[in-house]
Amino acid sequence: MPLSAIKSIKLLFFFFAVLLCGQSQGQILNIERSRVEKDSINYFTGKAGLNFSMFNRNAGKDNPNNYLQLTFDGNLAFVSARHSYLLLNYYNYLLVNYDSKEQRNTVASTGYSHFRTNFLFRQPLSYEVFVQVQADKARGLELRTLAGGGLRYRLLRTPHSAIYVGAGLMHEHEEWENPDQESAFMLSDLLKSTNYLSLKTKLTEQVTTDAIVYYQTGYDEGLRGFRNRVSGDITLQVKLTSRFSLRTNFNCIYEDEPIVPITKFVYAISNGVQVQF
Repeated sequence: MPLSAIKSIKLLFFFFAVLLCGQSQGQILNIERSRVEKDSINYFTGKAGLNFSMFNRNAGKDNPNNYLQLTFDGNLAFVSARHSYLLLNYYNYLLVNYDSKEQRNTVASTGYSHFRTNFLFRQPLSYEVFVQVQADKARGLELRTLAGGGLRYRLLRTPHSAIYVGAGLMHEHEEWENPDQESAFMLSDLLKSTNYLSLKTKLTEQVTTDAIVYYQTGYDEGLRGFRNRVSGDITLQVKLTSRFSLRTNFNCIYEDEPIVPITKFVYAISNGVQVQF
């Protein structure tokens, strides 16, 4: 096939993916996706994306719902000779009926900012500390902050694959709006065990996948029992050029004892374009 035709096909896929791009809730942190394993030292690298959309859907004759959505995600990493530093950010803002005559606006915003340091990251056994600020207004989570640290162990590493496990402790503070009581908030402060299993593998020169599963649990005196959370994230990435990739992602969360009465299991599937610099 001529080179010009190959370039045209790549451009076609690129614009097609932009048009069909869907955004996940971004609440599952797949830290493996942003880690760097290169041999170079003392350099910055990152990924960023910005999406804006505006559309309407009919909710009756001459009464459309108007949607305005803005999504930003950006990751930045610095790699030194012994340690690595990650800053992960995501924000999604959705406004419904922003020009409605009845002025019934609905706002749903979600996002997080997460900073993590991995000490001695090139060694089989390394150490991590992290802090995070998060909100998910669509589910009623006004604020979640956490800080902690732990161990990270490399179970397997080959030229094309790597498997890691992590275990640690963190303090988690949450503020939830109770859907059954107007303007009522539930607060929680728990010491939790946080554990994960992660996998990164290169299927071909153009196709890679990474996945992570978390298990977090803590004892709640008010509940007189443990609150458990299991979450997972898997991504399939197809490289188009050195800068652009197509990405399909699935993530989910299950909480056995949510602090407020909300859906225990939530998931998101998304397709998009990734830009690397």
